[in-house]
Amino acid sequence: MSFAEFTAPASPLDPVSALGFYHDVTSPSASHLLVSSWDKFVRLYDLTEHAAGSAPILKSFEHPAPVLDVCWISDTLAASACLDRRVRLLHLGTGQVVIVGKHENGVCRVRYDVHTRLLLSGSWDATVHLYDPHTDPDSCFLRTLRLPDKVFAMDTVPVSNAPNGVRVQDTTPRLVVATAGRGISIFNLHTIRDALDRDVTEDAAFAPEQTRESSLKFMLRDVRCMPDGLGYATSSVEGRIAVEFFDPRPAAQAQKYAFKCHRKDVDGVDIVYPVNTMGFHAVYGTFASGGGDAHCALWDPIAKKRIRQYILPSPISALAFSADGALLTIASGGENLDDTENAGGIARAGGCQGALVLF
Repeated sequence: MSFAEFTAPASPLDPVSALGFYHDVTSPSASHLLVSSWDKFVRLYDLTEHAAGSAPILKSFEHPAPVLDVCWISDTLAASACLDRRVRLLHLGTGQVVIVGKHENGVCRVRYDVHTRLLLSGSWDATVHLYDPHTDPDSCFLRTLRLPDKVFAMDTVPVSNAPNGVRVQDTTPRLVVATAGRGISIFNLHTIRDALDRDVTEDAAFAPEQTRESSLKFMLRDVRCMPDGLGYATSSVEGRIAVEFFDPRPAAQAQKYAFKCHRKDVDGVDIVYPVNTMGFHAVYGTFASGGGDAHCALWDPIAKKRIRQYILPSPISALAFSADGALLTIASGGENLDDTENAGGIARAGGCQGALVLF
């Protein structure tokens, strides 16, 4: 593995909130990277020639407020989550922007599930909205899922067609939502899609299949689903990560564990940093974590040990693996980016720095 710091052309002036590669390794867009930022932009970079130090911007989309998340829908369509409470479709070819939904508070997460073709937006208004982004924008809103508290993070089980990728052991499409109060809600998206297709209106059909209290004792920062479909990892502000499994049976639950990370001993005092972001490798099944200590760590969830660590100039706000696992992109330059008590006033200006790890 090699590591190289770089600054992309016209890099965000404020911290990056999310990074995302296109999931299909056979697509020309597999080397394209979506970047959302607190500077109110979503940018699309082409990393095809990254080895030569080239990362041109293919498209940029300005928003009226900081953009807290972005996700791919297809190789020509993306969605953004904005602090102005709106969910937008971004047409990557034409540059067109279409508002498809509105929450009562800032939208902090957006995900697209390939299996059910559902777009999902999570908000600090304690709801998740469901959309069909492939229909008319005026009628693509489908349903509201109500959560017990503010949405802090959420993720869907990833899909990958990477050669020699992680073997999928559970194909159930799931949505995992981490909320304030350390709550975890797990939804079966196949069940929800079926209820939508049958025009079911009863709330029970859209209830989570499981609700849990996180094993982490402090506020959750991120959640990421495993590529094998068996579980997920959560991180907290208290420098800890928990690895948990969907199967509720005691034998499966006995495998869950949590560990300390992103900490520093200073004169005998344990300094604790938030674990802001995580991401799983589609081929190896390992995962990376980025913290407020400006460290990016690679973890082996089976051996339960750290494999490698990279040090960046400033706190890490986002990271993402490419679909084939050949690249890990890391954004540094911000902290506490999802603090709902101070939203809109804590993004630190001064530019965002990036790093590429080559596998």
